[in-house]
Amino acid sequence: RVAASAAASASPAPSDEGEDAPATKPAPLPPVADPPKRAPASVQPPRTAKYQSFPTYQVDMGSYNSPTISVYVPLNGIGKHDKSKITCELKSTSFDLVVADFEGRSYRLLNDNLEKDIDPSKSKYVVKPNKIIIKLGKVKGEYGYDSWTQLTAKKKKTSEEKKDPTAGIMDLMKDMYDSGDDNMKKMIGETMYKQRTGQLNKDDPMGG
Repeated sequence: RVAASAAASASPAPSDEGEDAPATKPAPLPPVADPPKRAPASVQPPRTAKYQSFPTYQVDMGSYNSPTISVYVPLNGIGKHDKSKITCELKSTSFDLVVADFEGRSYRLLNDNLEKDIDPSKSKYVVKPNKIIIKLGKVKGEYGYDSWTQLTAKKKKTSEEKKDPTAGIMDLMKDMYDSGDDNMKKMIGETMYKQRTGQLNKDDPMGG
């Protein structure tokens, strides 16, 4: 019995080859890392797209034969504002003052219909603690500086009038022609004709 028992204990264990072995699960794939997120670009606060008019402004036409006209634009605290955000474009027929992003607002004062031309080289603007002053240099003619009666012309100038200074004179003559008597109409009519055809004597604008 002892021998049989020992033989039994020494008999090889039954093989598992003929039995279905439990399927092994594949190892899980490592998680795919999310692509690195780009830091958002710093966004500058948008400038005020819409300009509004200044609360008020005053005009000093100066005395007779004075070299400049002064435009005063009050704005409390403007002297502490970023000077790069205060601009004034000065042209012979216009000025354009812009104050951007001042206390959450942007202001603009544009005049492109001045009564007379200005001299940009003699014009400037100055920023004071509580106001901006625009100095418009008058054009100096043979007999002194142009005489201004107001800042803005009563009638809108056309592009042709801006190119040709005599266009304003011709417009005035047309008004005189419409309101004049027969003799006046005849004289002005002849003068206007000579002006158009280049026959008008430049030294005598009435063609005499």
